[in-house]
Amino acid sequence: QWTYFAQQHNIRYWIAYKTLASYVQHHSLSPHDLDIDLFIMAQDTSQLAELSQFNFSLIYELKVHPQWFIVGETKRSYFYSEGIDFIAPNARFINRKDDIHLDIWPMYDYHPNQTRIQRNSKPILTEYDKNYNWVSSPKQWTFPLQECLFSGIKVWCPAEPEKLVANIYEEISFELASTQCIDGSWVKLHEHTSAETKTTMNSQTISTAQITKAQTTTITLNDNDLIKKALKHIPKCTPNDRSRQRRLLTNLQVWSHLAEQYNLQYWITYGTLVGYVQRRGLLPHDLDVDVIMMSDDTPQLIKLSQSNISSDYEIKVQPQWYIVNETHRSYFREQGIHFVAPNARFIHRKTSQHVDIFPAHDFNPLYANKSIENKQSENLTIYDLRYRWLSYP
Repeated sequence: QWTYFAQQHNIRYWIAYKTLASYVQHHSLSPHDLDIDLFIMAQDTSQLAELSQFNFSLIYELKVHPQWFIVGETKRSYFYSEGIDFIAPNARFINRKDDIHLDIWPMYDYHPNQTRIQRNSKPILTEYDKNYNWVSSPKQWTFPLQECLFSGIKVWCPAEPEKLVANIYEEISFELASTQCIDGSWVKLHEHTSAETKTTMNSQTISTAQITKAQTTTITLNDNDLIKKALKHIPKCTPNDRSRQRRLLTNLQVWSHLAEQYNLQYWITYGTLVGYVQRRGLLPHDLDVDVIMMSDDTPQLIKLSQSNISSDYEIKVQPQWYIVNETHRSYFREQGIHFVAPNARFIHRKTSQHVDIFPAHDFNPLYANKSIENKQSENLTIYDLRYRWLSYP
């Protein structure tokens, strides 16, 4: 409905944020998305303000923030009596029946924190990042807009969607999964401007259906055959890729057998989880395997580390694992502890390739010293990729 409305009234917009990330990754809506994000140039909001005065639909309405002309969400207010329960977007296109909406965010053709003298540089556009800080990008990454198909619907996309997604979501959702083979080396997509990038990506991509089918047909195979089968579906770029990929899969396989034998509760995370979501397997450029265990379960690993579980593998537990926060921990290199953030490592003795075992907490460490009540939570808290605390249900 929005696309019809925008076309009818000549509204210039383009998809943004997680909607754009979904387009880059799947060309369609992510199954967990709760809304749609769009950009318009901030000065074009006046056009929306005029349109919001008309009863253009019985089902849909357009709500424009009364302070849309104020730059910076911290300087705006809520207007609940008018149905304005948002402050950062400039407007919302809302379904009256179920309150499902499109957030319409402002894009500025200058940096709000810079002076006029500083603005006399290359043309840029500035938007909020996911933490509501200002982030700028070259204007040519956005314009000229291009028509694109999003879940079969014609919408407007920026000129360089991959670069913009990397600029905002440089973490798990895109950065880790966007490394590609360029001229015999693994290169991150936003660092490579050649048009051949997409071609390379497409030539290496295998559909989820293909991978799932391959997995379901290998149930009766032994461990070695399973790995051999899996490797057929993992792209390689450098001469050493295949041996590294084989070792990583073998490490994960041995770890999974050990965890099953000793009832260790764990789950894959970070780049390993991205690989599962994106391709139901290993990311071809990954250098290690990441798993998470509840931090309180670390004593189980300590017990195992003190026994001779294998002549090929060993478990190293960070001696300060009980200290919450990697910045308060130390390295113990004489003991082979070359890590501080993971609570433990499952290591192949010969190659030193490993499975990193990161902690999850059932409280947010930011509030750990405030009260016992605040420590109890229905959320789990882990490190994000910058070692900040990230909580989720």
